[in-house]
Amino acid sequence: MKAVDAMVRPLVTVGPRDFARHAEGLMDDFGLTMLPVVDGNTFVAVVTKAGCRRGEGGSPKVEQVMAQPALTVGAGFDVATLFEAMTRYEVLCVPVLDDGRVIGMVTRLDVLRAMSHDDPHLRVGHAAEHG
Repeated sequence: MKAVDAMVRPLVTVGPRDFARHAEGLMDDFGLTMLPVVDGNTFVAVVTKAGCRRGEGGSPKVEQVMAQPALTVGAGFDVATLFEAMTRYEVLCVPVLDDGRVIGMVTRLDVLRAMSHDDPHLRVGHAAEHG
């Protein structure tokens, strides 16, 4: 299974010149902790809730609080390998890129969900049936 099979889309994104409070509001509205930052169609960085809250001054721009993600992957990246990397580097969410454009985001939960659909022993209900 590949990252493209586990990723979430459509994406909620912000631009580097948006206000951090706007990004934090979007994260609250959609139940997210991280958003990709795009300039036009090009992936730039990510912004987190914690980053928005650390911003100096009354109303910083996203570009002042954004950061480079610890990991990014391509659409064809293996999800089992991705899960190992996410666990090793303590990353909760990873942008999926295609030719410099962000096409999705993958969380650890997304990866586990995708892997469990491929493994009949991990499917919900299997444990109850065979408990």
